Amino acid sequence: MPDAGLFAVGDQVAVAGNDLAEILRTAPAGSREGELDEAVRLVREAAERSGL
Repeated sequence: MPDAGLFAVGDQVAVAGNDLAEILRTAPAGSREGELDEAVRLVREAAERSGL
């Protein structure tokens, strides 16, 4: 993590969340049944809490 303060850390967390959602979205059908919906929900909830 960069040593540039809270906003830099927040940006890195947002990027990591988006990367996770993309990985799960492109996973082979049935390989992660139900995990995609949960991951997307968690990322959206975190974005709402952070005001993004």
